[in-house]
Amino acid sequence: MLELLFLLLPIAALYGWYMGQRSAKKDQETVSNKFSRDYVTGLNFLLSNQQEKAVDLFLSMLQKQESENQISSESQFEAELTLGNLFRSRGEVDRALRIHQALDNSPDYSIEQKLLAKQQLAKDFMAAGFYDRAENLYILLLDEPDFAVNSLSQLMVIYQKTKEWKKAINVAEKLRKIAPETDSIPLAHYYCEYAQIVKFDNPTLFLSLLNKALDISPDCTRASILLGDYALEQRQFQQALAYYENVLNQDPDYISEVVEKIQACYISLNDPTNFELFLIKANQVKHNASVDIALAGLIEFKDGAEAAQSKLYQQVRQHPNLLTFHRFIHYQINEAEEGRAKESLILLHKMVGDRISKTANYRCLNCGYQAVRLNWHCPSCRQWEKIKPTQSIAEV
Repeated sequence: MLELLFLLLPIAALYGWYMGQRSAKKDQETVSNKFSRDYVTGLNFLLSNQQEKAVDLFLSMLQKQESENQISSESQFEAELTLGNLFRSRGEVDRALRIHQALDNSPDYSIEQKLLAKQQLAKDFMAAGFYDRAENLYILLLDEPDFAVNSLSQLMVIYQKTKEWKKAINVAEKLRKIAPETDSIPLAHYYCEYAQIVKFDNPTLFLSLLNKALDISPDCTRASILLGDYALEQRQFQQALAYYENVLNQDPDYISEVVEKIQACYISLNDPTNFELFLIKANQVKHNASVDIALAGLIEFKDGAEAAQSKLYQQVRQHPNLLTFHRFIHYQINEAEEGRAKESLILLHKMVGDRISKTANYRCLNCGYQAVRLNWHCPSCRQWEKIKPTQSIAEV
């Protein structure tokens, strides 16, 4: 909706121009009043979320004024540019392309106007999926100071879509230099993406890229997990623990992704005591169902099933979650005597298990997108690091 409001600025300018002609002839004043009424009607459609009606009305207004040559030469370019943008906004990309290409090829407009036309033409190509053509136009606009930031940002989008991570890193680094306030999270993930490609062919570069990601974004949990995985593969358990446990400081929502790996490291080091201390600390930072289950398993190993069940009972009451509830029922079943009560517990355990299996493991905190496996880039809202594990969310 905000994009449409910006697209309507040239129409507002035309409205002002017409109102300035009220002292002219009577018929011209009538046209101005009609334009005013249509403009206000269109805005009302837009503000009441009837975007299709608003777009149709504004298209009709622009086309009518253009066909009747009632637009000043000064406003002609803005009107046609807006017309193309409105066509693109309603999915008629072919018509938008024709209009913006005509503006770009016309000898009647200045260099600055043609640059604007090229920018909109690149957006048309993006909307049509012609990323190579959009890329060429944005590269052409990089030498223009007024267009450089937008062009680099759009090139980042293109290279994300085409998974050309080396190019994405290049343009993102350039963007950081001319716009230091740019969010560093996408660039850190570009390094992670590229690192995963070169891991087996060039382990040294793999490690260098991940450390670069952490330099750019110290809270990049993805880089820490990948570095921990590599250290674990090399049986460097202390080094792996340092990376995995750092996730708790970076973003505790992701601790469920590494709990089992941390447990494997402590088992290899024969150090259950420090594993227990870590789990207690993790739940103090932010409660997590996966941590509850791991802690219950450790308590069962040390002190027996009854102590583990007692611990889980406390957690289910204080922090209700399907995963901990499911494990708690498991302990209840093992203690129950044969009969109807045990059969009921088994049925309840199965029902909760079925519910868990049908529940998404991950959810985007920005748009609500749900997924079975972790995706660092949300395919719905296209934000990085917004998809989080649901283990830390109370569900019961």
